[in-house]
Amino acid sequence: MGTTPAPDDAPSGIPQRGGPGPGSALEGTGASAPANPHQDADAPASVSPASSAPVPGRPVRGSAGGRPVMAALDLLGRRWTLRVIWELHRNGAPVGFRDLQRRCDDMSSSVLSTRLTELREAGIAAPTSTAAQPAWHLTALGDDLVTAMGPLLDWSHDWAARR
Repeated sequence: MGTTPAPDDAPSGIPQRGGPGPGSALEGTGASAPANPHQDADAPASVSPASSAPVPGRPVRGSAGGRPVMAALDLLGRRWTLRVIWELHRNGAPVGFRDLQRRCDDMSSSVLSTRLTELREAGIAAPTSTAAQPAWHLTALGDDLVTAMGPLLDWSHDWAARR
């Protein structure tokens, strides 16, 4: 087990967070993925206990080193996450919290708040900075994610048609 992502996990030339070296979150720890990585008593001081967003370079389900693909799958696999992303994408305009909650079939406000916090920490969504009541929108990274999911959407339509 190493903390360096496999060569096919990341484009070459881009530094990877959490890789081996001085200051690495896993440097010299021999750490393996805890059963719940968000309750790790030995978490680095820079990670807030309230921070639960899976991000590359931080241990996530299925990867002690926080491989980017595993961090993405961990984040996207959480309940309501894909729906929130979809609803933020639909209009292309910022959406207020209550409106977003209604669009998501009146999901609980605590779950929506948690998902928005995780998406903000992951760099996928952000609140507007000009409104007294912030509205949420996808960042450029969030827009890239929606584009990357296009082939999966196409595949799902083919899958449904073949059944």
